[in-house]
Amino acid sequence: MSNRPVLPPRRQRGIVLMVVMIMLVMITLLAVMTLGTATTEQKIAATSNFQNMGFQGAESAVDDAINRSLVSNSQSSLATFSAALTSTAPVSLTLNLGSTPVTATSQTSYLGNAAAITGYSLGGQSQFAAYNFLIQGTGTVNGVNLSAVTAQGVYRIAPTAGTNN
Repeated sequence: MSNRPVLPPRRQRGIVLMVVMIMLVMITLLAVMTLGTATTEQKIAATSNFQNMGFQGAESAVDDAINRSLVSNSQSSLATFSAALTSTAPVSLTLNLGSTPVTATSQTSYLGNAAAITGYSLGGQSQFAAYNFLIQGTGTVNGVNLSAVTAQGVYRIAPTAGTNN
């Protein structure tokens, strides 16, 4: 065995350094793209959540308007439908949703009535009418430029105007 010293190659070209630098740049770009994708997905999820909150607020406003129309009590001086019958403008209500960042409002409009209802068992057909209403609910998320609108048609069977039933 001979103890010859290991001599370095005469011409080093630095190819390993170049490959490592290219790989480092590629890994950095991959990390930056992944971070951008995660941020975008987070914004999409937040927007979807805000849309859902606005829609639920709009639905709650419609339900509240229907429920207020069923019972006229001391806290609600006029039932929603009765007020809409006598008003030329839509009847607006604001629903308090507690600590949520959503403002829920509804607008109830009287669309007219159908006097000739067939197949209804409350008596003579001329004594009752179907009063048609449109309730439009809006849920607006506070602090975000986002709102949702939903509408529901409702009718009530009631004595026609002029009957004493």
